[in-house]
Amino acid sequence: SLQNVNFMQGKSMTKAFEVELKVRDYELDQYGVVNNSIYASYCQHARHELCEAIGISPDGIARTGNALALSELSIKYLSSLKSGEEFVVTAKIVGSSAVRLFFEHHIYKLPNREVVMEGKATVVCLDRNYKPARFPTDFNSKLTLFLRGCA
Repeated sequence: SLQNVNFMQGKSMTKAFEVELKVRDYELDQYGVVNNSIYASYCQHARHELCEAIGISPDGIARTGNALALSELSIKYLSSLKSGEEFVVTAKIVGSSAVRLFFEHHIYKLPNREVVMEGKATVVCLDRNYKPARFPTDFNSKLTLFLRGCA
């Protein structure tokens, strides 16, 4: 079955990829804190930046007719962010199958790295008919090289 193939060969990232951001006023809700829906965007941004760091362009994958789609997202809110606060959002690949990547996310408020959010996400590779498809060979190669560098 495609679900049981692990092209990462038991490897995962030892350290999370980090992106620093700052809360913008339009991300706030009526209570003056970041709206809960915005945290999913922060996680998406970190996953996109991680892919770019690996050498994988999500836009490039789209041009082949495939897509990287979010199939699951679970978020646990532990604290809140307010306008102007700086924070770090992390993305860590913790597992894979032939068609899926599994991520862990955290958001830490700076400068003390207070935990604001914990999350888990699953990204699936889809073909042009929006059916699960194996990751392209070059995707697997770049991911494997990246993970070797993380070990």
